[in-house]
Amino acid sequence: MPDDLEQPVSAHPLISSGRVWLRPLEERDLAALMLAINDREVGGRAGFQIPFGPQMAKEWLADKLHKMDEDRGMYFAVCELGSSTFIVTVWLNHLSLGDRNAELAIAMDAGHVGAGWGTEAQRALLALAFGTIGLHRVYLHVDAGNERAIRSYRKVGFVEEGRLRAAWLHDGVWTDSFLMAILADEWRASTATTATTAPAPATDEARD
Repeated sequence: MPDDLEQPVSAHPLISSGRVWLRPLEERDLAALMLAINDREVGGRAGFQIPFGPQMAKEWLADKLHKMDEDRGMYFAVCELGSSTFIVTVWLNHLSLGDRNAELAIAMDAGHVGAGWGTEAQRALLALAFGTIGLHRVYLHVDAGNERAIRSYRKVGFVEEGRLRAAWLHDGVWTDSFLMAILADEWRASTATTATTAPAPATDEARD
């Protein structure tokens, strides 16, 4: 199999939610990933403090793929359905199959911020985490001043568990960090509620 084989775009992807589908990160994603990481409002608020260059990005990707091979993490590019173009990356970092927990992290292309792509990407990743992998708990850390991200996390069911004082350095200012998490039974309850309240598909009679 050639090293540069790109993954095809499936009409029925294994991991999807709403408008998005997930595929493993590839080297072709690094340019878009570097733009996200090196953006002060995107990468800076996600905890990246050092700019990524091409070589650093390649080493970062090699490390993530190695962890994925060893079941210590899951690292995905998020694409719009019908396309293979990177718009977001989502991860299950620090994956522990023994304790059945992992850390969720997300870094988005700046051009897709604020349009719900990150929320849909989280839903796809959580369905994998709780449904396929069988995790019990998924947690994350977020800058307490990042209100947009916190709204998105709450929307998919994360709740605050604690506050870490002066844990983030953003634009030279120390800010607090929230520890947030969602448990498997909470995820199942939220998805059941969503399925129950979702509008029923239109019948042929209604379409007429």
